[in-house]
Amino acid sequence: MINQENLEISLIIPIYNEEVLVKDALLECLKLLSEKFYNYEIIIIDDGSRDKSLQIIEEYFNSNPNIRIEKNHVNLNQGISVQRGLKMAKFKWVTFNGIDFPLSITELSTVLSEAHYNSDIIVFERKKYLGATKWRLLTSNINILLRFILFPRLSSGFNDMNFTQVYRKEIIDLIMPLAKSPAFTTPEMLFRAKLKNLRIVKVKSKFHERKHGTGSLGKLHDILWTIYDMIRFRYLLWVGIEKHGKTK
Repeated sequence: MINQENLEISLIIPIYNEEVLVKDALLECLKLLSEKFYNYEIIIIDDGSRDKSLQIIEEYFNSNPNIRIEKNHVNLNQGISVQRGLKMAKFKWVTFNGIDFPLSITELSTVLSEAHYNSDIIVFERKKYLGATKWRLLTSNINILLRFILFPRLSSGFNDMNFTQVYRKEIIDLIMPLAKSPAFTTPEMLFRAKLKNLRIVKVKSKFHERKHGTGSLGKLHDILWTIYDMIRFRYLLWVGIEKHGKTK
């Protein structure tokens, strides 16, 4: 087991219209991170919120040295926001979470403190996911089916590629995706990690459902964008070209 003094993490939180949750959620997050980690930072990416989310964050947290605040001037979606955060992260482990914290900070620190510490990527897979709505559940199942049809070998062994993952900082540039869609950003990163024979560990975890409001994912343009990203990556694999050259 790894001592807490060795644990450090960069936590990316994309936010879009979350004024109801943001203050209390960040206060609780700061408290838990300070208890569980020796070094930590919260990278908040405000994704063009139209409510008072950014105003609240700046009012209460602008002077906190553990919080970094960035703004997308228009709504770019979760995939792009997470990728911005990945590029900014400075600590050994890098992860992302929703402001409603579907993965608990306590579970995150427990997993990192155990044998998985020597991995390159930790993939958290939900023990149970019923979808926020019937539409979200349907689109999620279609997404999984398309991945297995287009990428049977790379998808093998994964039950959940769209929850939360933790990356060792030094491998992030190796697996940065071409995809910008919210539902194919993390699958493409895992596919790239598999192609490079990185050490991937899967962990079953509890999924904490939202208590307030609804998420912003599952819109038609996001679905079409995801399908485009899938087809493009499939083509690149066929012709043997990845982002930085030929597939090895």
